[in-house]
Amino acid sequence: MPKAIATSILVAAPLISVVAVSADRGNNLEEVVVTAQKRQESLQDAPIAISVLNAEQLTNRKIASLQDLGDGTIPSLRIQAFSNTPTSLMMAIRGNGPQDPGQITREGSVAIYIDGIYLGRAQGLGFQYADIERMEVLRGPQGTLFGRNALSGAVNIISKQPSGEFHFQQTLGAGNYGSFDSITHLDLPAFAGFKAKFDFAHTQREGWVENSAPGQADYDAYKKDGGRLALNYSTDALSVDYAFDRSRLSATQQYFQAYIDNRGLIGEERDRKSHTRSPVVPLFPTVTYIQGHALTVSWSPDDALAIKSLTGYRKLAENTNSNYGEAIYFNGLVVDDHINQDQFSQEFQAIGTFDRIEYVAGAFYYHENARERFQNLYSLDTFGIESGIPNSPIIPATTYDLFAGEFTPLRDTQADTKSWAIYSQATWTPPVLEDRLRITVGARYTIDEKTGTRNEYKRDAFRLVSNHTDPAVILDYRFNDEVSTYAKYSTGYKSGGSNSRSTDFIIYKPESVKAWELGFKSEFLDRRARLNAALFKSINRDEQIDFSDPFNASRSNTINAANNVVVKGVEIDGQLLITEGLTFSASYTGLLAHMPDQPNTAAGGVLEPFLVTQSPRHAGSAALDYQFKPRTFGSLSAHIDMTSTSPYAYSAKGFQRFDGYTLWNARITLGDIKLRDSSGKIKFAAWGKNLTNEQYVVYAYPIGEPLLVVDQAFGDPRTFGVEFTYEL
Repeated sequence: MPKAIATSILVAAPLISVVAVSADRGNNLEEVVVTAQKRQESLQDAPIAISVLNAEQLTNRKIASLQDLGDGTIPSLRIQAFSNTPTSLMMAIRGNGPQDPGQITREGSVAIYIDGIYLGRAQGLGFQYADIERMEVLRGPQGTLFGRNALSGAVNIISKQPSGEFHFQQTLGAGNYGSFDSITHLDLPAFAGFKAKFDFAHTQREGWVENSAPGQADYDAYKKDGGRLALNYSTDALSVDYAFDRSRLSATQQYFQAYIDNRGLIGEERDRKSHTRSPVVPLFPTVTYIQGHALTVSWSPDDALAIKSLTGYRKLAENTNSNYGEAIYFNGLVVDDHINQDQFSQEFQAIGTFDRIEYVAGAFYYHENARERFQNLYSLDTFGIESGIPNSPIIPATTYDLFAGEFTPLRDTQADTKSWAIYSQATWTPPVLEDRLRITVGARYTIDEKTGTRNEYKRDAFRLVSNHTDPAVILDYRFNDEVSTYAKYSTGYKSGGSNSRSTDFIIYKPESVKAWELGFKSEFLDRRARLNAALFKSINRDEQIDFSDPFNASRSNTINAANNVVVKGVEIDGQLLITEGLTFSASYTGLLAHMPDQPNTAAGGVLEPFLVTQSPRHAGSAALDYQFKPRTFGSLSAHIDMTSTSPYAYSAKGFQRFDGYTLWNARITLGDIKLRDSSGKIKFAAWGKNLTNEQYVVYAYPIGEPLLVVDQAFGDPRTFGVEFTYEL
């Protein structure tokens, strides 16, 4: 299906969302419960633009990590793997997100929370989750309740907790490109008030771009292992939850091809390649180790009050090994990067009700230490300057750049970040209009202190102390039990810092956003249909813009936009239960992003054009789920989904390689097959992703001034496989 036609269908259809769909053949849509406002409430009651994926939807779409959302399943959320590090993710909501998230001195625009614990770094965000109950994507600034770096939104991931009943499930899967999955869930019976649950997930795949160099890795390969132990102790008033997780990720980078090659070195490579153009030496996987502890204590003296303490400690170590071959300049650039990070967070919350008021109040503390040791190496003697043989490999890779005629030094960067915040939000239902009006007012006050040093050609240092207040005001009116509307004003804030890849290491200021949103939520046809919509406008002040140095691709700059950036848009979500067992769901986002010309301080303050990245004009997804009538042998279900995205900019500055795409995915499941003597049941499934084998670009950037080359990386080709699950 042509891209324009697919996008038009998504715009014109009765647009229905990717929120949770009931797996049974009931006559109503399933109620969706969220915790976007720190308390449990129905999705339809929450005056927030939010998308939710439950466990069944995640399975049907084969989503086991944030990285798997990169195809546009949630259209407002754009996710790309960072070019250097395959498990570091560039994330944006409504067109706002950094292009260089790998720096330890850099902050993101989308706050990531797992079971209430904030994740501070982009490194390792592609790790495999063990057992997810649901993913909540909160669209728009969430500064009041989720704090700093929730400038464009937040992702709230909720894990399945111990049930206190015995349950065992083992899934094995295999597919093309040598893929293999093994997922284990073990829930133990409660004992003396204690509950325990253990989950482990292993997934691997060979690279789909074969490296012709013997003994070297292929591109786009991965191996991920992740385990989680969850413990719970509960009484009538007290609940204590402890979780320990540990992950190891091993992955090779994307393969970059030349869309334009004005050097005449490798020519134009417009079609997706399955083999490297020449042997690439050395190429090894990037390896990331992650470990985390989370302790949540909740005390509820009565039904009107809950006091919570959330304590988190996490650490990661990442060793990056990337090789761009001939794609950047002429020298076979190898990135040798080592990052260590640890973080501690403590949050206290009071959640309660009295009379006509619901409230949440809290205090938050965060402390992070990080260190990065970065080295550029060179592995290719393109013109035979040293060896006399053109395109001969340099073994081992050297710090001496033959093309530039100089040695590159080690870059040693350290950063220390501390953040304090207090916040409160209250919702009042005044005794008028039959209690259909709700008024919500909230605010958060944040203080950030960030210090850093960089030793490269010389020693540089910076210190930045900033504070910000993020208010929120919401008017929510329910016309009846099925239809409501809301008007919302909110702000968000992202800390400043210093670009560790720049030549000057100067400070850039914090970024802030003001947003207005008008929302509509409805259920009709006797709860067989659900339609939600939001109109919004955001004004970004001092937006932090990342762009590559045109004269040195290993360098980048970050500037604050001197002129405000404006993004307007519409989001439409919903569901339709067409007939018993058949559900149609779809979602659409339309964006109008305007970036006025900015004075480029990296070029002497000259007024130059920039673009808002990761902001397609049109993006959407649609799905059909059918649950067949139960049979004596078990249950049968089918799922098919499509995502479609119009072209958008991948980088803020320079020549743009635009691309749009439409992807089709499907899954069919035969389950609930009972074994004899009540010894459990089994399930079989077959799945496919990118069924039409679409060639689509997921990242591109220009190099040189005047233009030398435009590099591009393609998304995965067609993948498919089968799964077997045993459950007891």
